[in-house]
Amino acid sequence: MPSSDDSAQSPTASAALQPVDNALDDHLGPAVSPRSGGAVGSGRLDDSGLPGGFDPSGRFDPEGRFGRSGRFDGLGGVSGVVGPVAVEGDLAELAGRCLAADGGLPLAADPGFLRRRWSGEGVLSLQVRDGGGRLVAAGAVRPTRPVPGVGDVWGGGATFAGLVDPDFRGRGLGGRLLRWGLEEGVRLGGDVTVETESLTGRAFELFAGHGLRQVFAEDVLRFDLGAGGVPEMGWPVGAGLSSWSDGDAERFFWVYEAAFRERPGFPGLSAEEWIADLVEDDEFRPGWSVLATVPGVGDAGFVTAAVGWIVQVGVVPAARGSGLGAALVTEALRRMRDDGAGEAWLDVNVDNPAARLYRRLGFVDKGRRARFRLG
Repeated sequence: MPSSDDSAQSPTASAALQPVDNALDDHLGPAVSPRSGGAVGSGRLDDSGLPGGFDPSGRFDPEGRFGRSGRFDGLGGVSGVVGPVAVEGDLAELAGRCLAADGGLPLAADPGFLRRRWSGEGVLSLQVRDGGGRLVAAGAVRPTRPVPGVGDVWGGGATFAGLVDPDFRGRGLGGRLLRWGLEEGVRLGGDVTVETESLTGRAFELFAGHGLRQVFAEDVLRFDLGAGGVPEMGWPVGAGLSSWSDGDAERFFWVYEAAFRERPGFPGLSAEEWIADLVEDDEFRPGWSVLATVPGVGDAGFVTAAVGWIVQVGVVPAARGSGLGAALVTEALRRMRDDGAGEAWLDVNVDNPAARLYRRLGFVDKGRRARFRLG
């Protein structure tokens, strides 16, 4: 996801990566410190020393332990069936229980968010229910659609996401779901991506033990606008501010492009596309979105915001190190608070040094979202 030394981006604004579902985790574990390790899942390896479903070459066996049957024999009285799952009821409730236990992206339990990722053309779903019919685990495989301007970095192949109820972890459900998802993804061809909006340490171990490598991770941060004041940050001498308007929208875009275009994965959107992504969102707030001009630089930095989110922050290279990014973030936070907002969220790449700034300003870690690739 494109960023700068003074940048953050919400999941609703990313053209390079579309966020998706909640945590796949075979165990209930600590939320935000992934660590490497051996396979978990079923808790044991087969005679070859490899997780079930692999042959010694490291490839998945289409007729492995799970196959396509949907059976969950020996996993504590649950049964699985391949077929669509009701998003508004069962799936949203399961996602909510996972989010409460694991933290992570707050949108991950929203029915609209789930619907865009768990239903539609080409999506194959697996649902697992207990003896009383309650949904306790689910997985979905869908074709990964190419992202304009990014090539096949996040497009092509298949994407898998899964959920396991916190009360049903430690039984092998996560490992079984993961193997099913990877096998079905391989059948679709191309790369297989596994995504989670609530990465835990145990989930990281599960993925690593199945030959997956992490290719993307963001920390999810929250600012409590009702718990205290927004810190006062000084502006560069002579700085001027303009709120978002139709007439100034392209000025915001050119600062965005100057701030982000050298970053890996930059989507290369046109001004029209970038502006449309913002203004067509019903929750975008022009009054919370600010452009800063600095003497000797010109248009130097911007922040855009939506209901509950700092969407993007960018500072051009010539103005970095001046405190402009911090001042822009706190300006947006004050405007949100003054309009009655109670919280603000943002996502920041784990490799982005701006994360230290956000934590100093008072943002608190609430989880981690990540993407993994097979191979």
